[in-house]
Amino acid sequence: MTVDTVSTLRNYLVSTSAVTSLVPAGDIKVGWQDEITSFPSIIIYQIAGTDIGYMAYNTQTAGNKLRLETSNITCDILSRTSMYHAYQIADVIVPVMISGGCRKVQDTDLYDDNMKVHRKVLTFRTQRHQTD
Repeated sequence: MTVDTVSTLRNYLVSTSAVTSLVPAGDIKVGWQDEITSFPSIIIYQIAGTDIGYMAYNTQTAGNKLRLETSNITCDILSRTSMYHAYQIADVIVPVMISGGCRKVQDTDLYDDNMKVHRKVLTFRTQRHQTD
């Protein structure tokens, strides 16, 4: 569930020239990184997820089990330039994520003293039906 969802969303971002004009495609990564050395960067990861079975899920035969998969995905924008720069990147990301089927549910502004970076944290929710 997670790898497919976050990889698809990353592909949306790296295939959009408005995004890659601000953040190189190589600096748009899936999953938190041990060390980030290039700024600006976008780190995409799942922070929560649920699966809900539908229509007698437990009694259906394989291939007929329907479930709703919901993922909360975070795009963590890191900039050493300024918070305004992080806002500019966020303003480009939001429409791309919405066109990819997400809805924005939260955003937060932070400054990370350890990394000395401005952070704009965008949280999106995406849902899809799966058949098992």
